[in-house]
Amino acid sequence: MNIQELLNELERQKPLKWDQSLPVGDISMALEDSSPRISLGNGHSYQVTIPCHAQIAERLEIPLKYYNKMREEEPALLVENTNTWLRKLNREVFVRGLGDSARAFLSDRYRVIDHLDILYCALNELQAHEAEIEEAYLSETEMNVKVKSNQLKDFVRHRDDRIMGGLLLTNSETGHKALKVEPRIYRVLCSNGMVMEEFLTRQVHLGNGHEESDDTVYLSIRRSITELFGRFGEITQSLRESTEVKISNPQKVIHHVVEHYKLSEVQKDSILIAFGAEPDPDQYGIANAITRAAQGESTWENRVEMERLGGKLVTLPMQEFKGFDN
Repeated sequence: MNIQELLNELERQKPLKWDQSLPVGDISMALEDSSPRISLGNGHSYQVTIPCHAQIAERLEIPLKYYNKMREEEPALLVENTNTWLRKLNREVFVRGLGDSARAFLSDRYRVIDHLDILYCALNELQAHEAEIEEAYLSETEMNVKVKSNQLKDFVRHRDDRIMGGLLLTNSETGHKALKVEPRIYRVLCSNGMVMEEFLTRQVHLGNGHEESDDTVYLSIRRSITELFGRFGEITQSLRESTEVKISNPQKVIHHVVEHYKLSEVQKDSILIAFGAEPDPDQYGIANAITRAAQGESTWENRVEMERLGGKLVTLPMQEFKGFDN
């Protein structure tokens, strides 16, 4: 998804969004056409998204595996159990919806920060850094935006191994992810991305309820962008240093990394193939193999997690990384 497609979709969703804070006693679940729907005491029932079902289960302390089994096999039992525990939960909740769907079941102190507001705030700051949106992603639970800056260019091994500084912006309107601005490096040679969590110095603080004004949050986002772009030289130096951490057996290192981080055999094969395409036996080479393999992942979430793993490996202390070679 490109930036214009993302903006168009968020503008389309804007008038369909609704929020309601109410006592749990006003909420009930019922079956309609064999599908569980919730009523919020306003005479209308709403279908429930899968992520929202998971939040209801968590809030009512119903094991998710059992909750899903009831939802799929015995929806009437799910309705009975849910209503029983709703009646025992004496508190206010905050329900977020989109059209005919309830999409989030949250604490009444949940801080609302919508995607569109975050995106416009970030775009205003990014213009000053000649930054462009590389790619964007929107799901029921999160928005991710990958950014690269034309002001931040350098190289690692040699002048043809060019990199660009950038960011990964993450937000959730449903409480499933934290609002984050993370440093990200874009490698021009093979279009790899690497999320460098080690260099994250500022957390965007939301507080609870209305402890922080929206202006304070947006100022924090703008400062985060500026500060992270300001660390590009430091990140580049760290990548160059990682090329000096040599290993004797890359295949063994990859095997141990896969085992340590609980990757699949399919991912292991993809990493080995990626390393074979660019066989540099050092810390940077292994990290690049992982981020190169990330491009073949079937979901956006998995690709980002592999980019984070590449960034984590390339910034490990030398002795800790060399432990994978033993």
